[in-house]
Amino acid sequence: MSQLKYLLFSCLLLLSQPGFSHETTLRIVTEHWPPMTFENSGTAQGMAVELTRLIQKNLSMKDEIEVLPWPRAYNTALTQPNVLLFTVVRTPEREKNFTLIGPIADGEISLYMQAHVAGKNTFRLEDIKQRLSVGTHRGTAFHALLKQQGFQHIVPVNSPENAVRMLMSGRVEVLCDDDLAVAELFRRTGYQTEDYVKVASLKSSSLYFAFSRGTEPRVISNWQTALAEIKRTGEFEGLYRKWFSHLKAPKELLLLTPPVQVGLKLLEMPVKRPQVAELLIFRPPDLK
Repeated sequence: MSQLKYLLFSCLLLLSQPGFSHETTLRIVTEHWPPMTFENSGTAQGMAVELTRLIQKNLSMKDEIEVLPWPRAYNTALTQPNVLLFTVVRTPEREKNFTLIGPIADGEISLYMQAHVAGKNTFRLEDIKQRLSVGTHRGTAFHALLKQQGFQHIVPVNSPENAVRMLMSGRVEVLCDDDLAVAELFRRTGYQTEDYVKVASLKSSSLYFAFSRGTEPRVISNWQTALAEIKRTGEFEGLYRKWFSHLKAPKELLLLTPPVQVGLKLLEMPVKRPQVAELLIFRPPDLK
């Protein structure tokens, strides 16, 4: 009987803990990076947003999609459990920090210049690295790649459109972004395809859904299954053709999980602390 009381007490104690819930709420965050993700009249839109909503429909989910500045969205996914961030360029660093599902798009990280400037000169990649200023969106995979490859004059800015404006106003000499977004970014800032030119390719890119550490495995598995079904039925290919008519949709589906983190404290001998049941036991004083 005493064991039954202890079991019931333990269950009540667990249920009373903050954050205990039978249902997991997934916080979904993205950034402004058209045409993949952007906000229009307060509503999230874009190719990856439409894909996310297809998955939500398949899973009977209605969680809100938040459009945040990239640094805030990334930090949210890096520091909180049960967060989905999209779209994320796959890098070794991100493979260590997130569970990735995809790819949902393939692109290429490249360098661009004003057409009339590039037409008058020949620039080797090494010249650009050593001599020219390169504008890019702050804190992104593009920014990290420029630093990794040794570019000497990187100018981080707070949005991809501002990077385009700085290029076309002559405040920077080169723009770094992904081929997937460049045409739309220039269009939104009032420029035509003949106004700019690609001068170098740096690296191919694959974009993924990224789930934060601590997200329930069941949630991740459900999203993986739903995306696999959307790719199998051809819905994904149709969506991709709608937004990127000249590009081929990636057919493969990968699940990349981060390594298990083992803190140093786990290697230490745990300190024996009295349990709640032990504190409730009456022990008479020793009268000897």
